[in-house]
Amino acid sequence: MKKQLEELVQASYRNGQLDEETVKKIGDKLNRHMLKMYIGLLKNKEKKKMVFVTTPKPLSTKDREKVKSLFPKKKIVEEIDPSMIGGIKIVENDEAYEMDLNRTFHDIIRFVNND
Repeated sequence: MKKQLEELVQASYRNGQLDEETVKKIGDKLNRHMLKMYIGLLKNKEKKKMVFVTTPKPLSTKDREKVKSLFPKKKIVEEIDPSMIGGIKIVENDEAYEMDLNRTFHDIIRFVNND
């Protein structure tokens, strides 16, 4: 059943883009359980096409271009988290790359207090 749903997910795309009309047609023909699995597989496939970038303030044009050059075939999704103070977090699939000055600062304080 999962193999068939994966084939339906592949059929849901035209020219690399999710085709809303095809998704609706497929969704209308699935029972509730299969529809949930199909939607989950679609979400996972879409997530693989994106990179999430979290920073304390919006990226500059120059920094945005640097990130795009690192992930040329991916859609960049920017998120703002003021609590970061400084740094950047990049999540691609299940891989996370993070440099956060706030966390580094607190790690140093913890280290000094444990001596």
